[in-house]
Amino acid sequence: MSEETPPEPSKPLPQVKGRLPFDPKAFDRPLQRGVVFLYAVLTLGLAGLAVYMALGVGHALTSAYVAAPMIGALWFGLRLFMMLGKR
Repeated sequence: MSEETPPEPSKPLPQVKGRLPFDPKAFDRPLQRGVVFLYAVLTLGLAGLAVYMALGVGHALTSAYVAAPMIGALWFGLRLFMMLGKR
């Protein structure tokens, strides 16, 4: 019987850490700030509209003219709170 030697295992190549010439997250920060600003404006605008419809125009609180903007303001306010809170 001829004894065969197993082939030598090839050594893995050293991992070279690639470097990007730019920060890939650089575009996310201004976009994130823009979304926060947009949600804040929508929250305040919808809340103001609901208050105006209730006090200025005189619609009842259960009217769709008051309830719909207030629900929207609550939703955008909750999203704003979730975005600004700790993860």
